[in-house]
Amino acid sequence: MENEFNERMSNSSDKELFDILNNKERYQEIAFNSAINELNKRGFFEETAPALKEYEENKRNEKLEFERQQSLPELYSQKSIVISSTFFTAICGAIMMAYNFRKLGNKEKSNSVLIFGFIYALSIMFLISLTDVNMIRLILQIGALIGGFVLILKFEKFYPTDLEHRNKPIWKILIYAFLILLSSIAISIYIYTKINR
Repeated sequence: MENEFNERMSNSSDKELFDILNNKERYQEIAFNSAINELNKRGFFEETAPALKEYEENKRNEKLEFERQQSLPELYSQKSIVISSTFFTAICGAIMMAYNFRKLGNKEKSNSVLIFGFIYALSIMFLISLTDVNMIRLILQIGALIGGFVLILKFEKFYPTDLEHRNKPIWKILIYAFLILLSSIAISIYIYTKINR
């Protein structure tokens, strides 16, 4: 491929080569390098030197920024905590938020959010099972659905104010939550069929 680009650049006019030089973001790296080499062959060293220096500096800055990003903690985002809590109760969101706090070195808040999330979710489920009044059940079910928002409102203030992080993918925890949900349903069906025989 490099030979192909070199041949193409050797057949290009000075104007076309300088167009690549001045609009490098529109071209592949190999095309830019081939254009630089061809212009140097034609004696345009003074014109290519600043562009090459700027290009190398940009590459160096990109590498440094990538390394900085990689050094940031990988945490679950607020959005993923809310979504997971909506589908799998506040327990799932609490586990994710506890992971965040533990990753940030705050074990005390990690334990607090876990305890709160479990008590919140189990209390609502217990209250739903106690009442037959549809309006109360509806209010409690809404309370269950917004468990993630409650977690965020209660515990987000304990995150560092200048917190920078990478978003941790949620697919793994969603798979675990889904498997636990399926297991719970299967156990419930099994118990129900045993009782009603």
